[in-house]
Amino acid sequence: MAKRPTIHDVAERAGVSKSLVALVFKSDTGVSQKRREIVLKAAQDLGYTTNAFASALRSGNNGFVGIIIADFHNPLFTEFADLARQAFAAKGIFCFFATSSSSMVDGEEKLDPVPIQHLLDLKPSCLLIVGGLVDHSPFKNVSEDLPVVQVLSSKGALRKAVSVRSNDDTAMKQILDHLLTLGHKNIVYVGPSGERVAKDRRFAYENQAKLHRVKLSVVSTGLARNEASGLTAGLEALKLKPSAIVCFNDNVAFGVQDAMARSSQKVAVTGYDNTFFSSLERVSLTTIDQDKESIVSQVVWLLTDPVALKKYQGKEIFIEPGLVVRNSSTKFK
Repeated sequence: MAKRPTIHDVAERAGVSKSLVALVFKSDTGVSQKRREIVLKAAQDLGYTTNAFASALRSGNNGFVGIIIADFHNPLFTEFADLARQAFAAKGIFCFFATSSSSMVDGEEKLDPVPIQHLLDLKPSCLLIVGGLVDHSPFKNVSEDLPVVQVLSSKGALRKAVSVRSNDDTAMKQILDHLLTLGHKNIVYVGPSGERVAKDRRFAYENQAKLHRVKLSVVSTGLARNEASGLTAGLEALKLKPSAIVCFNDNVAFGVQDAMARSSQKVAVTGYDNTFFSSLERVSLTTIDQDKESIVSQVVWLLTDPVALKKYQGKEIFIEPGLVVRNSSTKFK
């Protein structure tokens, strides 16, 4: 593999000092147009690009945003992380990603701290956690002065972190309003237990079910929140003869749709997240859209404005979601 050209190589080719090359790439002022053009031409000839990550590590200030994705298999999390990356890039801020990894140990989900620790060792200037983590033990030695924002999850054990997420109570009200308008009364909720966001979303459903005078029926997917768990729980839920099933997220809903296909039962199904798969014609899932753009805007604001971050430290910011109606929620017959 060819050696990556360095700032020293550019300086030598342009016949200038290393500090002048650094100034050209750091600022639009302070260098004459002629000398700037010579440096840029040398850089182009060599194929040189600035090492933003190395610059961030050297500066130790306003360096890079560390983004931790709680579940790489969740399409919403990866989609959101990339939207955040683009928003920070537009402000000239570099992002570096890590994906959390967990496994079942003696029937309990355990977080592998190594990937997160590797990211923390690189000293990010701030952290964005996308999704809910099983536990926050990898952060026990992290300074409370490090700005941290969590999105798409309830507030966890990080005392000063800011949580930005959809209002689950509003979401469940929208779903039940929609289903009851279609004539559904025998409704089952299918979702996981354990993690905080799972408990909060289930509580929101139970609260709205009581307000809407809907009989409370819940089938658990255990600790899982994927298609396989949705299939297993969906088959159990269908034994209750519901006319509609409300799912914790789109992935669980996809599994429930699979259960319907295997049992030949037709019921209304709703998801939560509005992932890109939900809009496919064969899926056509009615779901909750979390307004990713508004959430990203809040994240960038918080992590680039120290005053705003300080104001909301330790608090939750709720973004109002919207219901996207598709073919999966049908009128009760």
